[in-house]
Amino acid sequence: MKKNILLILGLLIHCTALPQSSSLLKKYRLQALQYNHDLKAAEKNISASLELEKAARSDQKPEIGAKAHFQYTGNPNELSATIPTIDQNIYLQGQHTQYGATLSLMQPLYTGKRILENIRLARHQQSLATYEALAIRAAVCYQTDLQYWNIVARQEMVQVYQDFHQTMRLLVENIQERVDAGLTDPQDLLMAEVKLNEAQYQLLTAQSNYETGRMAFNSLIGLPLQTPTEVETILPPIVLPDSCLQHLHPNRPEIEIAHEQIKIAENRLNLNESTYKPQLSIGIDANYSSPGYNFQEGPDPNYIAYAKLSIPIFEWGKRRHEKQMALAEIGKATDQLNKITDQIELETRTAQVALSQAIEAVKLCASSLEKARTNEQKARERYHEGENSILEVIDAQSYYQTARLNYIKAKITAHYRYADLLKAFHLYDFI
Repeated sequence: MKKNILLILGLLIHCTALPQSSSLLKKYRLQALQYNHDLKAAEKNISASLELEKAARSDQKPEIGAKAHFQYTGNPNELSATIPTIDQNIYLQGQHTQYGATLSLMQPLYTGKRILENIRLARHQQSLATYEALAIRAAVCYQTDLQYWNIVARQEMVQVYQDFHQTMRLLVENIQERVDAGLTDPQDLLMAEVKLNEAQYQLLTAQSNYETGRMAFNSLIGLPLQTPTEVETILPPIVLPDSCLQHLHPNRPEIEIAHEQIKIAENRLNLNESTYKPQLSIGIDANYSSPGYNFQEGPDPNYIAYAKLSIPIFEWGKRRHEKQMALAEIGKATDQLNKITDQIELETRTAQVALSQAIEAVKLCASSLEKARTNEQKARERYHEGENSILEVIDAQSYYQTARLNYIKAKITAHYRYADLLKAFHLYDFI
């Protein structure tokens, strides 16, 4: 527990340098968590494990039971004997009907630690269910982040295609005026109109992609598919200090799940061992039944107090085979822990490197975008002055559009890599 507290404090210190999620994204994460069916099932599993522990603890308390019986015998037993010393016959006959009720109280004294191991097993299953719920929560938040930034990027791309379509439309109108005035070859108009149609097609495709992405996101957060979804207008760039990336340490629930699986396997080994140890219990049965004392017809009260000791002696090697099987399960769970540890180590280091490179790519694309914007402006100015052809203008506008799209793609990649980092280090609870 102390180790976990120190780890959490360290995460809180380093996470102060992490970019904080937008209020919209936090709201949608909460909606997705509230709507997700897998998470609801995991929470019910936690509740079930709590009840399982209570049930295991109840085995420590005395068991009280009651039962009643009735039976009719068609030919009851008879006894007829002659006693020579007194020259007298004795005749006894059983009853046709036998009935009664019994109240039992039994208290286990020693069960080979079976009850204790059952309680421990229930606790580990409860911890396992809790960590599984945490893993599902992280997966839901991760999926929400990916889909949210995806529709933000698609919306921003729609704006890019709209701007490009508007630019091409104005260019076509300008060329049309120049053609009408006899200042430009009509072939320039044809090339511009083809580019305008291409821009219209790209705009329609982008709008379709945005709508399908928005409906998928609405399905994730539990909203009707046609509901308008409020998102940010542009992708904000991510600025993350390298020192923060270097000092992060994973705190993944998958590792805790693997540890709990080992403990559960060890508990099952102890449970198997407990069945081959002595079992001691005491109890008392109080009954009121017929026939009564001395074969009387009416019922009489009676009681039985007992102590029961059971000691297994020979099981034909069953104990040894079950122990070997349980040890194999422990070994398998340990191997799974080592595998998960290696996978998480690779995942976390990959997330750090990929995010750093993605941030650098955003900076590079931002620089290219600024240069493409300047080039497009100068190309239009030179065309109006008659110093270059329409092809150079169209190429400059295409370069500018490509630079804008590359900048958006670089930003969405950075946001994806940032979501990978949050998932890899399980930081969704700290931002």
